[in-house]
Amino acid sequence: QYPVTLHVVGHDDIGIVNNITSVLNKEKNVMLRGISIQSSEDGLFAGTLTVMIDDQHQLAQLIKKISAVKGVKNVAR
Repeated sequence: QYPVTLHVVGHDDIGIVNNITSVLNKEKNVMLRGISIQSSEDGLFAGTLTVMIDDQHQLAQLIKKISAVKGVKNVAR
């Protein structure tokens, strides 16, 4: 496994961080190593997630699943 940092931007809704972390918890062989979320005045949040993954395929699937969370606007490496 190797660490990957993902940058996430989205609407600062109640429970959004919980929804994102629940996606991570459901994934086998993906471990959350760090999370940092900052809210802004314009109703958006920006944050980073550091996760341990096995390969590029697993990373692509994880990005797809996080992107599907309601309120998430962008996920990038």
